[in-house]
Parts: sequence; structure tokens; C-alpha cells
Amino acid sequence: MNAEVDRLSRTIAQVLNLSPELISDDTSPDSVSSWDSLGHLNLVMALEHEYGVSLSAEDALAMRNVALIRTVLRNAGATL
Repeated sequence: MNAEVDRLSRTIAQVLNLSPELISDDTSPDSVSSWDSLGHLNLVMALEHEYGVSLSAEDALAMRNVALIRTVLRNAGATL
């Protein structure tokens, strides 16, 4: 796992109150009870702050699991 993936896992874990070791590409709202609508909004804001990007509503809706978050961040210009 490279440093950027660790950074992403740490950010997600912090927002959703999880251990970073529990974060995988398949982690999603279906597998994490704290990833509800408010948790998702907090996650979007934390990712924007952490990576210095601006995400659209469409981007936020597309982030249905960690793998898709990574794709959205790359498309927004974040270096992963």
C-alpha cells in the first residue's frame, strides 16, 4: 500500500470512526453503519480539504465505495 492510499484510508477512517486497517476498496455504506448520509457529507468535505479539490454533487453521488472514491479524486485532479 503506498503513502497516498494510506492517506486516503486514514481520512476515511477518521471521518467514519473506523480503524484504517478495516478500509478496503470494497468498503461502502453497505458495510459501514457510520457511513450514512451525514457521514457521507462529512467524508466529501474531509476529502476536499485533504486533497485540495472541489467535488461536485455528481462526484459525491458517485462515491459509493473506496475504489470509486479513488477514481473520483483522480478525476478531480488529486494525486493518488
